Amino acid sequence: MTEAASVSEVEVMSAELPFRFAFGHALAKRRSSTNVYVKVTLSDGSIGFGEGVPREYVTGETVEDALAALCDRLGPPLLGREISHLQPPPAILESIAEAGRGLSGAAGCALELALLDAAGRHARQSVRRWLGPTRTTVLQYDAVIPFASSSVLSAAAWVTRLLGLRNVKVKVGRELDDDARTLATLRRVLGSEVDLRIDANCAWTAEQALHAVDRLRRFGLSAVEQPVAAGDIDGLRRLRREWDEPIVVDESLRTVSDARTLIKAEACDGFNIRVSKCGGLLESIRIASLAEAAGLFCIVGAQVGESGILSAAGRHLAACINPRYLEGSAGRLLLKEDLTEENVLPGWGGRGRSFDGDGLGVHVREGVLRRYGRVERVLKLKEEQAAEGVLG
Repeated sequence: MTEAASVSEVEVMSAELPFRFAFGHALAKRRSSTNVYVKVTLSDGSIGFGEGVPREYVTGETVEDALAALCDRLGPPLLGREISHLQPPPAILESIAEAGRGLSGAAGCALELALLDAAGRHARQSVRRWLGPTRTTVLQYDAVIPFASSSVLSAAAWVTRLLGLRNVKVKVGRELDDDARTLATLRRVLGSEVDLRIDANCAWTAEQALHAVDRLRRFGLSAVEQPVAAGDIDGLRRLRREWDEPIVVDESLRTVSDARTLIKAEACDGFNIRVSKCGGLLESIRIASLAEAAGLFCIVGAQVGESGILSAAGRHLAACINPRYLEGSAGRLLLKEDLTEENVLPGWGGRGRSFDGDGLGVHVREGVLRRYGRVERVLKLKEEQAAEGVLG
């Protein structure tokens, strides 16, 4: 780490990002996403941005909850914190969490990413400095296909084929006949060699899941994601005993504690780790380490509607854990305007470049963020605190 710098300002914002088209699954259908943002400014002028996507049905947070947490509980104790080799960002964040303030969900993620981004720019290093060694430089994204009409589904399937994408996840959980037609269309267009998995987003009971997968497995399923409600651990265990298809958990997995519970219960074969859902990069790395030790595979997932800020964070996570599947980075394909100067859309074959610059490695178009958003609060270090070196 270079010379020390301290946190002089924390700005909390929210923004509604409009979509180019509606995106739907069993739990929701949306045409925009309201996200929370944190801008951290250090005493040397270094600036970092963080993003979180509150979803009440995922982490129990509303946008209002996340903003209140950032303005009242998480932002103030960050002011004045000195970043140095003795107090690196993970230690600062850990001390805030240990004080009982909690660093989880979208609010914790936004704060963490902003601090890591600012600290990385200050140190002129990537945020991966605090995540662990890089395990892969090959980032290959999957296609994720939402609920769609027959004509839109067919078009999406052909686009997927033309882009050379070899891993495809499709949302299911409507009428079973519709799900079967969807999978039949995808197999017809994509062929038998494409890796095809389904995501029910908590749509079924265990009995319904048994019946549904019994009918759908003829299409060749590589995995079934979140077939039952988030809290139905017994249902997951039962399905794992009765199915050959691997079970992935998503909504059931939010925290390190959740990961330990699922592993102990032997309730799944894989974790879908989403940076915003899991409270940031540091918690996501901890969850991935538990999965590896237990012999589970990982997916790096994404929240629908995240901007290039979270997409960049997802790439850093993927580079450090080498997941079996990689989702997200929809960028300008889904958003009418993305917030980063860099185009995060993967290229042919789903290949995405790593962002190896300072901090998160992307540059935020602050004017676009402010056009879609509003400032909730600007927290500034008082002059007398700065003079005394108060750490908040």
